[in-house]
Amino acid sequence: MATKLNFTSKVRAGMAVERASAGERLADGDVVGIAQRDAGAAPVEQAEPQVEVAAVVETVTTHAVTRISVDDVVSNPYNPRAFYSAETIDELAESFASQGQITPILVTRLPQFPGKYVIVDGERRIRAARSRGDKLIDADVREGLDNQNLYLRAYHANKEREEQTVFDDALAWKKLLDDGVYVDQTELGIAVGEDPKHISKVISLTSLPPYLLQRMAQNRPDVGLGHAYNIKLIFDRAGASVAEHWLEQVIEGKASVRKLEAAASAEAGARRVGPRRTHYQSRVQFSRPDGVALGELKLFGDGRAELNLKGIAAADQQRLAERMKAVIDEWASEMEPVAAD
Repeated sequence: MATKLNFTSKVRAGMAVERASAGERLADGDVVGIAQRDAGAAPVEQAEPQVEVAAVVETVTTHAVTRISVDDVVSNPYNPRAFYSAETIDELAESFASQGQITPILVTRLPQFPGKYVIVDGERRIRAARSRGDKLIDADVREGLDNQNLYLRAYHANKEREEQTVFDDALAWKKLLDDGVYVDQTELGIAVGEDPKHISKVISLTSLPPYLLQRMAQNRPDVGLGHAYNIKLIFDRAGASVAEHWLEQVIEGKASVRKLEAAASAEAGARRVGPRRTHYQSRVQFSRPDGVALGELKLFGDGRAELNLKGIAAADQQRLAERMKAVIDEWASEMEPVAAD
């Protein structure tokens, strides 16, 4: 326990002081009793200052680092980060191998996870430890943290390290509001120091497909909130394939925010005129042996395939579905695996 003394002084008796300038201050900082002088009061003999000492006791709490089981650690349910690079996890695992764990993870306990330690800060470190097959990890255990503290501590730690992105914020903020940790965007904005309008714009990004958000987060230096928000508008108005096109343009340095704004406005205008029609590249038609049409399969340039069948009896639908699944599964097994980004 450390004790700090905060000294305050107060002169209880007035002092009659003749000064050339009424605005001049005494060396000890006390104000002259000018009113007494002007009223002709007899000078008051200077009294010894009565010093009042206020002792402010500050308790310094130390947190001991302990070794805990990796299997007993669970992720922060309100982790402010959603996107992690596999490369950075691998680099950290290599650092563990050569230098050991330099910084302990910060964990707490929550009643909804009995017997477990919930990560406040250190998700990358626990992932690196698991990738190495470590059984134990150094941890700083803090008690009594609620869900807001659970989020805010991790949020500010990530901001200081510049690891946080608007794409992480989008998913985290939506969950915080969905779970009632904050009652509305205004309260959340106060907690994180952001304007509610900014909160609203960021959360709107969650309407994008997860793979698009992942792609944006991976290219954070090139894709900012202005880019992402306009791509979201384009996605809403023209669909995924058009949004993907513009995202690639941004990543390649060919599309500015202004250009995206123009594209989003153009898509809005096309939508007002009428629904966008995407023409198929090829079509396969099906019919029964007696010539009665059953439907068709349309193939589109953006990789989609649409099958539309009609006139199938209820008793035959399940059997048809099973056969179609078998055919598609066999076809999918022959496909070349897609390389990860």
